Amino acid sequence: MNLMLVGFFAMLALAIGLYAASVPQDGKKWWGLAAAIVVLVIVSKLIAGGWAAILLDLAELAAVALVWLHGTQQAADAGRKYLYSIVPAIACTVIAGTLMGTGAEPPGPAVQKLTVFLLIVGFALKLGLIPFYFWLPAVAAAAPPMTTALIVSVVDIATFGELATLRQASAWAFGEYAPVWIAIALLSMFGGALLALAQTQLKRMLAFSTIVDLGLLLLGLTIGSPVGMAGASIGALSHALSKLILFGAVGFAESQIGQTVTLDTSGLSARLPLAGAAFIVGALAFIGVPPGFGFVGYWRIYTAATQFGGPALIAALLAVAALDLLCYARAIHRTWLGPAEVPVTGTPAYLAPGVLAFLAVVAVLLGCHPTPLTSAASVLLAMAP
Repeated sequence: MNLMLVGFFAMLALAIGLYAASVPQDGKKWWGLAAAIVVLVIVSKLIAGGWAAILLDLAELAAVALVWLHGTQQAADAGRKYLYSIVPAIACTVIAGTLMGTGAEPPGPAVQKLTVFLLIVGFALKLGLIPFYFWLPAVAAAAPPMTTALIVSVVDIATFGELATLRQASAWAFGEYAPVWIAIALLSMFGGALLALAQTQLKRMLAFSTIVDLGLLLLGLTIGSPVGMAGASIGALSHALSKLILFGAVGFAESQIGQTVTLDTSGLSARLPLAGAAFIVGALAFIGVPPGFGFVGYWRIYTAATQFGGPALIAALLAVAALDLLCYARAIHRTWLGPAEVPVTGTPAYLAPGVLAFLAVVAVLLGCHPTPLTSAASVLLAMAP
């Protein structure tokens, strides 16, 4: 599974690179930092133990520098918020790791509670979960699209993988503390969905919907059954692929029309058909509409949630899904469909929309034929301690 994950990250990195070659981001320094992030994440998946966590922490700090590199006051403010989240997050997870030791056996009751508290705060800060979400929409609004894509599709998903490894190796950190983890997950899902609906700027909307999805993945992870864990693992890959498509499509549109895309920017698909088609397919895959890739993971999470929490929990998930669907249906209807009202003033670029269209096709193909990924997830879970 780790080799498959490395290959998946390599595909995303290649797509990000091709996109950035067509739609410039932030110059040579951006390329250097982006390459460093990808290398750190990939190497962290090829090794085990404490060094993997250190490399991921370095990747997160490099991502902060990547946001700051944009050079605007808005980017500096976003970078500062991101830094103020990542530094205490790293401190929390490092201290928690020290207290856990090998992690297989729980420490004493007092140390156990402190450890779990630090883990919850640390990972909630790293992933931008509610109530520690404030850095994520700021970064999405201020940074270039591929900077945000690197963070939410590569760095955050690698961090989520670290949490999944912890869930397998130290089940006691979730067991009796499951209600707290689930509360964070549900708060992130409902809060993120409502905040996404309140946005008029598409990149901020995408940021809040990211929080919704990470909450759902955390729920599957916390439930901990083989079905829930497999759903969270596959859902994380779908999240990474879909968010790259969505942020890429909006970023490409902004580069072509020379302004921020909002709900009042009508008819983008008429001017940018490939980007529009990719956004629509990516959105449907992201919210779990078959045959998109997202359905493969989310159906498993829903199944596990039904077994774990019964009708009440599944009703909550369906309510969040309805809010998510409403959010994306509104964005597609108001922004991408209808007559074109904004002229295209940017230099024509064909590589970036081609990359997005290819990724959209991949999202559908993986939804139609997910067997290699589901089999790999099953093997990984069978090998778990």
